[in-house]
Amino acid sequence: MRHIAKITVFALLLLLISGTAFGNPGNVQERIDETREEIDEYEQVIKLLDEDIKERLARIDELESQLKDTQRQLRQTEVEIAESQARLEEQNDAFAGRVRSAYMKGGMSYLEVLLGAENFSDLVVRVAYLARIFNQDAQIITAVKAEYAVLQEKQQAMEDQLASIEDFRYQMDAQRRNLLAQRRRMEEMLSDAKKQLQQDLAQLTPQANRQPVYGIILDNAAGARPQHGLAQASKVYEFEVEGRITRYLALFSTFPQKVGPIRSAREHSILLSMENGVRFITASASRDNLEKINEWNVKYTNALGDSRFYRDSSRRAPHNLYVNLASLGLESRSSKMTVRPAYLSRQGSAANSFSIEYSNNYRVGYRYNEQESAYQRLINGQAHRDATGQAIMARNVIVQYVPHPSDWRGRPTPDVIGSGPIDFYAQGQRFRGTWRKDNMSSPTRFYYQDGQEIELLYGQTWIQLARP
Repeated sequence: MRHIAKITVFALLLLLISGTAFGNPGNVQERIDETREEIDEYEQVIKLLDEDIKERLARIDELESQLKDTQRQLRQTEVEIAESQARLEEQNDAFAGRVRSAYMKGGMSYLEVLLGAENFSDLVVRVAYLARIFNQDAQIITAVKAEYAVLQEKQQAMEDQLASIEDFRYQMDAQRRNLLAQRRRMEEMLSDAKKQLQQDLAQLTPQANRQPVYGIILDNAAGARPQHGLAQASKVYEFEVEGRITRYLALFSTFPQKVGPIRSAREHSILLSMENGVRFITASASRDNLEKINEWNVKYTNALGDSRFYRDSSRRAPHNLYVNLASLGLESRSSKMTVRPAYLSRQGSAANSFSIEYSNNYRVGYRYNEQESAYQRLINGQAHRDATGQAIMARNVIVQYVPHPSDWRGRPTPDVIGSGPIDFYAQGQRFRGTWRKDNMSSPTRFYYQDGQEIELLYGQTWIQLARP
């Protein structure tokens, strides 16, 4: 029954790790119930594995005790064999001496002793003497044979003991190997299970997003990649600038030690920073946009000429201006938290991947990672990573279709005030909807097609401003 229990334990573990037990049901309550059942199953599995490990440890202790006893017996056998060999050698020496003195006196043989008798009486005496010698010889030979037999038995016993020791050692090593293998397998399975449970429980539990306090314009020219700090942003807007390249407005609630490269502002990025209530940081701006920043009372810091910002000599200007938000000291972490759901409240159409083409040589893609419950971001088909190598993962992606008129200098200027269509992507699903921003001080709101406002999931959000 114990073996059956072990097989059941491992079968259950394999079933759980293989993903059979970790389904992806659409109904949140079903997922909650399944997760609770999985937790109970893991507790049972861990209990059975603990019992099995205790049994194996006890068996190892028993084998070690048997090994010590057998080694003591082997040492005693070796002592007894040495003693038997010594006695045998002594008897052989004594027998050889008697043969030399009694049988070969002066070089005479038995026959010469008998033929040399002077008379019948002398012959009888000589025959009786030889008979006694024969009896003594027979006893000595018998004793020698007995010693040999004992020695052979001792040798056989020693060989049996040696074989037994080797068998015990093999069993002990096998038990230890099995135990180590089981421990490693258990640790791997439990590690995988804990990660999966953590992810599932995180998805089942609403999370709180901290209010961002910094909004920084980041360069996205080819020479600016990979960027620093991008994977740690709370929300990122991507928008078109001249030359059909793009830049980012990255909002930060945490303070990475290196963020950049920092570039200049555009009108729409000013408006987006205002609606998010962040300190706006750029590498200056054109005169007209600097005037707007001043006119609109934007909380602003110009990184150019400020000693708190620095150039990284490993990159070429203008793609090398950075800031350490951890030491900048212009803002403190916000105490305002917004609770976000872990699951969508409705079901859309399947969308495991999609892309937005900004130009012939620049295409942004997203590919859904079910394990992370997030979209991995791609640039021209390759994983988009920050400078630390961390993959950029988005829990929410909104493609916001906006008009792109040009300003008086011919720069594309996405019009973020008004309304228009959107595509909303989350949890491997796509939803059609609309966006609305009534004026420059109001927030942008996103809606499903039926008019219900979209409640974004916790985690990083990307908003792609795209041409209709």
